[in-house]
Amino acid sequence: MGKCDGLATQTELSGHVLLLSMPTMYRNPRVLILGGLLASQVVFLTGCEKVKQLTQDLKKNNAPAHAATYSSEQIRPVDTIDNYASFTGQKDRLVIIDFYADWCAPCAKLGPVLEKATQLHPGVVYLGKVNVDKAGELAAQKQVSSIPDVRIFKNGVQVDQFVGFPGEAAVLEKISTLAEGISPVAAPTAPAAPPEPKVKPMEKSWMPAGMEKR
Repeated sequence: MGKCDGLATQTELSGHVLLLSMPTMYRNPRVLILGGLLASQVVFLTGCEKVKQLTQDLKKNNAPAHAATYSSEQIRPVDTIDNYASFTGQKDRLVIIDFYADWCAPCAKLGPVLEKATQLHPGVVYLGKVNVDKAGELAAQKQVSSIPDVRIFKNGVQVDQFVGFPGEAAVLEKISTLAEGISPVAAPTAPAAPPEPKVKPMEKSWMPAGMEKR
């Protein structure tokens, strides 16, 4: 087998997509994909072009209408090892890392629920989104083998992890429980405007030097 050869399979039985990594010699493709297969089916891929073609076809056929948005200060993309370390190391916050892909159906169900959790816990819950297609090196280092893969950190320490989508109620309850005891981070306030200088009115008897009042 060449350095782009590998195998890939998917299971939806437990609400997640199973990813089998490509050989370490070929670092870019990372993990691969596989919509529409039964859990018992395995597809053998030979050659870079076949891998690329299959991934492109599957993305077109199976991609849900979901892409992460980062409109909130509490939701940010995480795409490097350094970003990951600094984001998960925050104190006095509950930090959630969501390893996902745009074509992953369970990820599309879970994503909005995690975003909802940030809205329910303003200043407490912060969400980092890791797209495994764009941050393959990070996903490989963290040994992500199935997505969605969610890891939860409290004061810089990982306190929980789950794979798949267990349902909205279960996810929100878990996050609410873990968020207990964390005080909201106060939003930064704009500095107060300096007071306007008080202008002392001129005395009516004042005249420029050398002039007399008539």
